[in-house]
Amino acid sequence: MREASRSTQPRILVAETISNPLLKVCDIAACAEIAHAAGAKLIVDNTFASPYLCQPLKQGADFSVHSATKYLSGHCDVMGGLVVARDEADKLALVGIMKLVGGVLGPWDAHEILRGVKTLAVRLDRQCSNASYIADQLRSHPNISKVHYPGLVAHEDETVYRTLRQDLAGALLSIELNPNTREAAFQFMDSLQLCVRSTSLGDVFTGVLHPATASHREMAPARRQQLGISDGLVRVAVGIESAQDILADIHQALASVEKHLGAATGAAGAKRK
Repeated sequence: MREASRSTQPRILVAETISNPLLKVCDIAACAEIAHAAGAKLIVDNTFASPYLCQPLKQGADFSVHSATKYLSGHCDVMGGLVVARDEADKLALVGIMKLVGGVLGPWDAHEILRGVKTLAVRLDRQCSNASYIADQLRSHPNISKVHYPGLVAHEDETVYRTLRQDLAGALLSIELNPNTREAAFQFMDSLQLCVRSTSLGDVFTGVLHPATASHREMAPARRQQLGISDGLVRVAVGIESAQDILADIHQALASVEKHLGAATGAAGAKRK
C-alpha cells in the first residue's frame, strides 16, 4: 500500500475497521500515516466495530463513516448513515453539501437512531461475548474447516488490540463449512431454526448471510476465490439471544449438512459402482 500510494498519488484512502466478510482488522494508525504521507485523506468505515469498539479519528483517520442501520440503531428498522469529520473545515464542507443536496435524515429516523445509541453498549457487550464464545466452540467442529473471528487471532496479531478494545473483538464471525460448497451453505442456512437469514446485521437477533450469493454476488467467482471468499463461507451476525441457544441451533444445522450431503455423496458413490 505504501508503494502504491507513492506511485498513484491518491486523494482518498478508504479502509474498513473490520473487513467484510473475512473480518480482518485494519491497522488504522498505519493507514493514516501512509495516507497523510501521500497527501491523502483517510476514510474509515467503522460500521462493523461501531464507536463502542473503535474510534478511528483518535487513531489518525480524517473521517469515520457508519451505516446507522446496523449497530447504532440496533433493530434494523431505520435506514441512515453518519459521517464524522476530524477537522472543522471538513465538517463545514459536509454540512454545506448536505444542505445543497438534501441528504438529511428525517426527524423520525434520527429519533430511532438516537434511541438505539442509548442501548449500544448493553447490546454490544452481550453480542461480542456471545460471538467470542461461539467462535471458540466452533473452531474444533468437524463440519467447519475454519472460523474467522478477530478474537481468535488477537494473541498473534497485535493489530486487533491496537485497533479494537482489548476486551471485545466484535459481534461477527464467519465460518467455512466442510464440505466447503454452496450446497453445504444453503443446507446449513435452511436448517437453522433460531437464527435467520438476513442481508443486514447489528440487530438483536442472530442473522446469517451467504456472501457469494449476497454481499459479493457481483464479484467474479475467480476474484472471490482469490480473496478467500469461498462458496461454503457463511457470515454470522451474532445477536443477544442465549449463547447456548445460538450454538445449539448452529450445531443442529451442521448435523443436517452432514446428514443430507453425506447421504447424497453415499448415494452417488453407490450409483457409480
